[in-house]
Amino acid sequence: MDDELKKKIDVVVGLSRLAGGTLIIIGSILVFFFIQATLDPNATIEVNGVPTKDLNAKIGAVIFCILFPICGALLAFTPSKFMDKWAAKIIKHLS
Repeated sequence: MDDELKKKIDVVVGLSRLAGGTLIIIGSILVFFFIQATLDPNATIEVNGVPTKDLNAKIGAVIFCILFPICGALLAFTPSKFMDKWAAKIIKHLS
């Protein structure tokens, strides 16, 4: 592997880890607030622009928001050897 490809791989892996950390933080905040809204029977959330107090909509929002920290954890904590292979494939495919 040449030096230029290694530098590109390091940049892609670093940005992926940064994106993963950001997803963990923001996703955790969203999950926290939507869980509070789910537990409060008077809280409303907007679904397709319509305010609703429906419990199923609130639970759906919590489940959807849980995906963000999960994806962030996968990006942030995947071992380097897998991330390097993944980044090399993407860079070679795009070049």
